[in-house]
Amino acid sequence: MSFQLLVQFPVKPDQVDGFLQLLQGAKSRIAAAEGCEGVEVLHSTENPGKVVLSEIWQSKELHDAYAEKMRASGSMNAMAEFLAGAPESEFFEIS
Repeated sequence: MSFQLLVQFPVKPDQVDGFLQLLQGAKSRIAAAEGCEGVEVLHSTENPGKVVLSEIWQSKELHDAYAEKMRASGSMNAMAEFLAGAPESEFFEIS
């Protein structure tokens, strides 16, 4: 069974282009991670400051292992300067 992680980012209006570039760079690294089955970056057409990262994983454990590596490397800290608030994330079971 696969899982989809949706992470919604509230991006500062003047930082959207830079944040989208950052996520596009991260997209290939995430896609290459063990257990990742797909990654998409979604940019709202109705709310330009809303960006969603959609990831499909074989398991939550494989995602968590990857996320821990990213936190330890400090690469997730680079996102903070672009955000107007805390990101919200949720896992969904794909049936």
